[in-house]
Amino acid sequence: MMWNTDYGMHQRDRTETRISPAEAQERAQKWLHDRGSDLTVGEAEAFPGYYTLHTLRSGEISGMLSVNASTGAVWDHTWHGIYITTSER
Repeated sequence: MMWNTDYGMHQRDRTETRISPAEAQERAQKWLHDRGSDLTVGEAEAFPGYYTLHTLRSGEISGMLSVNASTGAVWDHTWHGIYITTSER
């Protein structure tokens, strides 16, 4: 929500999207690797100002993180707790 340029806390500070979905995926994977993680990342899902990606262990979702679409900064979604399941509407 902090990075959401349409509905987040910094709506007026809209910045240019400089990071492609593929680059967001690469940055997220490097971020995990640099921390010694054996997790991989799924595809980048675009939101206004950022991308969200699932983290995967043996191909199964284990969590998620986001990549800022302007700066490339990575934000791990630790506040969600342990991943249980995904609900489709």
